[in-house]
Amino acid sequence: MPDSIAFISDIHGNLPALSAVLADIAEQGVTQIICLGDVVGYGGQPGECVDVLRERGIVTVKGNHDSMVADGIPAGDDVGITMAMMWDWTEQALTTDQRQWLRELPMTLEHPDFQAVHATLKNPAGWGYVLTASHASAHFMHQQRPLCFIGHSHWPAFWVAGETDERSITSLESIDMALKQLVNVGSVGQPRDGDENACYLIYRPEQKDVWWRRVPYDIAAAQRAIEEAGLPIKFADRLRFGK
Repeated sequence: MPDSIAFISDIHGNLPALSAVLADIAEQGVTQIICLGDVVGYGGQPGECVDVLRERGIVTVKGNHDSMVADGIPAGDDVGITMAMMWDWTEQALTTDQRQWLRELPMTLEHPDFQAVHATLKNPAGWGYVLTASHASAHFMHQQRPLCFIGHSHWPAFWVAGETDERSITSLESIDMALKQLVNVGSVGQPRDGDENACYLIYRPEQKDVWWRRVPYDIAAAQRAIEEAGLPIKFADRLRFGK
């Protein structure tokens, strides 16, 4: 039976949250880690977060924020001044080498048990959200493995093909390898489900389950990094509320 795997996502330049999560993963005895993207954006320490993943050799797929700052994709007219300013600052804060690492990240990951992508397997580079049963159904048409792990919405979730609604989840959910299941692992650095603690997930093949974990971290330190970078204060304020 394969070893357990920790999935992290949506770090968003939040080094205190990333550090706390990696420490918790180590405490659980899990050595394999996969990152589902959005290493950068919003937070004040994007380069430091990139370096941690690179130095530890953590397999990472590309998120929309990673693509925005590394690939130079136009933000569009509807983005707004604060978002455009944040992406511009993030791009300038990264070294050429860090941007190149982000640029070369794959869009998807294939494993015998699962697939992984930042947003959805339906047009991964379109960055669509899975928020409804209809979104999940469209995704499942492209899922070829029993499991798929995603991030992007910053909201832990569990969808099963053929079911008409998202499952109400607890911190631990059983999986059935005879079914197609879509698992959102939550956000390390920008939780938005009303819980301010960092969120990540452990996939345990032997126990046949997925286990979301919430980890307290130094929110004040993450807020200071945002303020010292001169980024919009709302990016710091929202960390207190997990919104």
